[in-house]
Amino acid sequence: MKAIKIVAYVILSVLVFYFGSAFLKEYNSITERSAARGNYDIDDIETPIYDVDRGTDSSSLEIETPAEEKPAPDPALNGTDLLEHGDVSAANASSDDSNPAETNAVDTATQTAANETAATPDNSNRIGFFTGGFVLSLLALGLLAGYDLTRYSANRTLDSIYNDDGVGTDGHDLYEAAEQEWARGDFLEAIRILREYLEVNPKQQHAAIRIAEIYEKDLKSPLAAALEYEEILQQKLAPERWGWAAIHLANLYSGPMGKPEKAIDLLRQLVEKYPDTPAGEKASQRLAMIDGAE
Repeated sequence: MKAIKIVAYVILSVLVFYFGSAFLKEYNSITERSAARGNYDIDDIETPIYDVDRGTDSSSLEIETPAEEKPAPDPALNGTDLLEHGDVSAANASSDDSNPAETNAVDTATQTAANETAATPDNSNRIGFFTGGFVLSLLALGLLAGYDLTRYSANRTLDSIYNDDGVGTDGHDLYEAAEQEWARGDFLEAIRILREYLEVNPKQQHAAIRIAEIYEKDLKSPLAAALEYEEILQQKLAPERWGWAAIHLANLYSGPMGKPEKAIDLLRQLVEKYPDTPAGEKASQRLAMIDGAE
């Protein structure tokens, strides 16, 4: 499970980086093309020069302008040549009337716009895909990280409230002194010091479990041990610790105390309360054996 979660973190992190980088690349590309299209300066376009005298009304002129003298026809040309010469002159005049600078400017602008349109791909689909992928992968990564953070915080709070961290800081010397007395074989003195430690640290129920173990294993007193376990099960413990304390008490009931009914009732209570814990699974197996034997 832990390996799968690590792989999921790696995959989601890679996806977030990939989609984010691709989105930024596409966005920067679109921005640069938009800026390039907007950098055309009107002063860079050649403005055609028009002949202002063409549209002038001759009636508004006060000074009469003499008519332009036309060159005399070449006497060497016959009538047909004169006609052709007149057509060529008319064609030249018509060609002169059109403004080549204006035509070239319009054609250049049209060709430039066409080239930009052809060279610029439609990136709306790609940038939408990258955006959606980035949002979805980031959301999945956030949910996974939030779940783990919440679970970690809950476990830390549970450990602080229900004493799953072992020895507390207050009265640590007392607990060490009790273990030293136990090592010397003075079990009653060890129990006394452990009770003193519990008075200083009432939430440190591991000390109560240690007292029950000393009664059960060292002093061979199943009744005293059972009384300690019964008191322990009244406290707020983590599911795993509560389950194993119940298993120990059930063993005492069914073994040296000769009370199998109480053992079965306690096992059923364990299965009903914490079925997913290792102790709950063991209790379920034991109940199945008992039911099969019956």
